Amino acid sequence: MKRVVITGAGGFVGSRLVQHYRDIWDITPLDHSRLELTDREAVHAALAGAAPQLVIHTAALADTGYCENHPLESFEVNLQAPAALAEECAALGAKLVLFSSDQVYNGTRRLGPLPEDAPLAPVNVYGRHKWEAEQRVLEACPDAVCLRASWMYDFERPGLKNSTGFWGMLRRSLAGKVPLSMAVREYRGITWVQPVVAAMDKMAGLPGGVYNMGAENPLNTYATALECLGLLGAGDAALALVRPDTERWPEFERNLSMDTSRLKAGCGVDFGDTTASFAACLHAFEKQEGGNEV
Repeated sequence: MKRVVITGAGGFVGSRLVQHYRDIWDITPLDHSRLELTDREAVHAALAGAAPQLVIHTAALADTGYCENHPLESFEVNLQAPAALAEECAALGAKLVLFSSDQVYNGTRRLGPLPEDAPLAPVNVYGRHKWEAEQRVLEACPDAVCLRASWMYDFERPGLKNSTGFWGMLRRSLAGKVPLSMAVREYRGITWVQPVVAAMDKMAGLPGGVYNMGAENPLNTYATALECLGLLGAGDAALALVRPDTERWPEFERNLSMDTSRLKAGCGVDFGDTTASFAACLHAFEKQEGGNEV
């Protein structure tokens, strides 16, 4: 069995990776209770003991607002820690997969799906640190795979870290008839996490470099919410449940939408578009709920 270290193993993505691959890989799960990633000596000892062939780094300080108010903490966790991890992986000869973020594109003035080589000028602390982390990681470990992940979600699963995100927002709105305000001047992919987890073995085999990862989406966030509420059965009520927010990002449209052609060509992984991704999540949820009723 392949020896794999997963950081952030108690988190949203990490816990799902551990569950999915526990019978396939020899996993050493690392989370806050087992390892402080900003402690270089502890990281060295943990990796030396595990002797991994693959390290998947999902751990991050991902609250963009918190990072903006605590830039030093973000620097240590989101930049210094992955850079140090890359040096350790290079010394051990281990493959490294780094979860980066579509937030590196936050600030671009370019419209349409963005390729990996689009000019970047991230406007928030989190995006800047993720971008700089990619560069530091690839300097130390050129065969590392840096995955620029879109916003991800899942339905609640027992025993896992649950962060329902976009899915939860829409379901709560529909259940309580509470209107949501969604941006008209924002474009971004939104992805069900489970196909990402299932494709990790393929993505880990990619040549080193940066890859956009997630569902593509030609729609703005407001239109996306309308489409997905329709899938949830909202019908005409969707128009009342989602209010168009035309005031956010008045100077230029916020575009985080990604062109994932490089990922598709590199390993054949295609997450489809955001609406199809949501439909697949809904189908899996209904199947689970139906099974629970038996």
